[in-house]
Amino acid sequence: MKSRPPTGYLCAKLAVAFLSSGSLCLAQDNNSSNSNDVSALKAQIQSMQKQQQEYQDRITSMEAEMKALESKADTGSILNTRILTDADGKEVSAAPTLDESFLKSLTRNFTFSAYVRAGFQFNGNGGGGNFNFNLPNFPGFGRERLGNENDTYMELTWMQAHMLGDSPDVMDVSMTFTPAIRYVQSRASFTGSKGGVENSGNDFDFVLRQAFLEMKNVFKGAPEITFWGGQRFYDRFNTDPDDYFWLDTSGYGADVYNIDVGVGKLSLAWLGGLNDSFVSPNIGSFFKHTFDVRLKDISLGGFGSLALVLIGNFEKGGTFTQTYDATTGNMISITEDTGGEAQAIKTPSAWGIGGGAIYNIKFGPGGGNNSFTAYALFGRGATNFSSGDDFGSINNAVSLINFRPSSDFTNLDKNTVNVGHVIDHSFRYRAGFQAYIALPWYHSEPAPVAGMSKDGKAMAPAPAPAPGLPWFSVALWANWQETYSGSAIGGTTGPGLGAGGNEVNPSQPVVNKIVSGRVHDVDFGMRPAVWLTDNIAIQGSFAGLWECNSGANGSGYPGFGKSGWLGVFDIGPVIKPKGGYYTKPELRFFATYSIWSDSLRGLTTPVGEFSTPFMAPYNGNTNHGWLFGTQVEWYF
Repeated sequence: MKSRPPTGYLCAKLAVAFLSSGSLCLAQDNNSSNSNDVSALKAQIQSMQKQQQEYQDRITSMEAEMKALESKADTGSILNTRILTDADGKEVSAAPTLDESFLKSLTRNFTFSAYVRAGFQFNGNGGGGNFNFNLPNFPGFGRERLGNENDTYMELTWMQAHMLGDSPDVMDVSMTFTPAIRYVQSRASFTGSKGGVENSGNDFDFVLRQAFLEMKNVFKGAPEITFWGGQRFYDRFNTDPDDYFWLDTSGYGADVYNIDVGVGKLSLAWLGGLNDSFVSPNIGSFFKHTFDVRLKDISLGGFGSLALVLIGNFEKGGTFTQTYDATTGNMISITEDTGGEAQAIKTPSAWGIGGGAIYNIKFGPGGGNNSFTAYALFGRGATNFSSGDDFGSINNAVSLINFRPSSDFTNLDKNTVNVGHVIDHSFRYRAGFQAYIALPWYHSEPAPVAGMSKDGKAMAPAPAPAPGLPWFSVALWANWQETYSGSAIGGTTGPGLGAGGNEVNPSQPVVNKIVSGRVHDVDFGMRPAVWLTDNIAIQGSFAGLWECNSGANGSGYPGFGKSGWLGVFDIGPVIKPKGGYYTKPELRFFATYSIWSDSLRGLTTPVGEFSTPFMAPYNGNTNHGWLFGTQVEWYF
């Protein structure tokens, strides 16, 4: 705080100024005329002395006010500890009031972004389209998105940068907060009644996707090194046309990244995830540690860049006796959940190791609209390329034990099932590519767009100013995956009773069956768009999918454990700006046709992404179906 002169000194200077002015006036009056008598001069002096007293009183009042403000400043108010900046980013003096400069500082460093998709679809028989066409078992996979998304989903992101100010002398702290809202079933404009799936908790989801702080300039010699902590989308990768997140360790944790090691940038993350659906009296809920090391931005000399990934995992074992009922939410015993005789499930601790490489190249100035990405990943044991736990492998082993006692899964006693090292025995391999092409080539670099996209990364560039905008774009992709859950899977073949009472084959007897826990999955496709005008295009999509094993979701159906294929075709007009695959917003009108093998009858219309039940009307003895509708998608 700058020093100020004492009150007495200010008063003395004012007094000298006033008296000097009075003397000058007196001299002028004596020289100009003798008509001004002594009484007039006295009156003038008295008036000036009165003004001097008023000034002195005002100074005394200001001194008292300043002392009061200094006293408040010593209380540690956040407005005084924060280094404030004006609208131009320059430091301003701290003040305990929300003045205009403080408010401009907040808005200047505040950004809001969103991802939203919403629409409706109906099936070819005239009823609702509260399902999507999909394979029954493809771990980590989403669904072919165009004309095949039956949900309303949005992510709203608030970001506040430079929370401690813009000065290079302070740590650069930013905050990000992203809640998400999702509907699957209800399409009423307002649902106020109780009851039904839309109000049961099985339809509406309000979840937290991100809540984290980032801290830069922690080390003055390397201000680019960044720390974060909380919950976030952690450097995840996906194939967008089919919503397949093939590397996604997002979740809760902490990380330090952007460490320059010469050949690239190093990231070190520790993430944790718990499954409170399974409770042990000795260790509590099932918990998973994820240690994620990445070396990114390895330049290949003008031929793109490479990222290397190394992931390690650990899950503490124990004896789990309770879980939660999926319908009521009440805590129940393992016996009630499994339908078996076991009152507890015992699993040893499990480890995992995995990793791989990701290659990326952007050709031309089109950003993500002209790019190619390829990947190859492997994971053993508890490494499944996510921060989610592996209790699904344990459940598969329990189902097997219920159908066939095995020396591999010995019972400690009649009340406890020991599933053994099923998690350690599991594995998964993944590989694939995606390419985005926009023609004719961009002639200038697209402008950057502030905010975040739905995958938590920087948004795709906006199209370059006309002329020279591409009028044709296409997305191409293919993915392969092999997984093993650590054990075989027990289930039944049966008539395949689905929602609405449809049956695939009423004469099919219910027979216990054990199928392999190994699954091969393949998908490939293309999504072209041709612009007819600057903002209107015809867009289509074709995708083919195959898997060798319908998995646990196929239990109870004739196709349980069998291989099968699925094709999804879509076409329709779309309103979107020229530029490429990633230009948004989009308003789509679509007609989607799907056909599948007889072995997958009843298993291709899940209400969610790889979830049951399978919805009518195409969940019976049929192998094809239609969806029609409209959807809007945008992010900024």
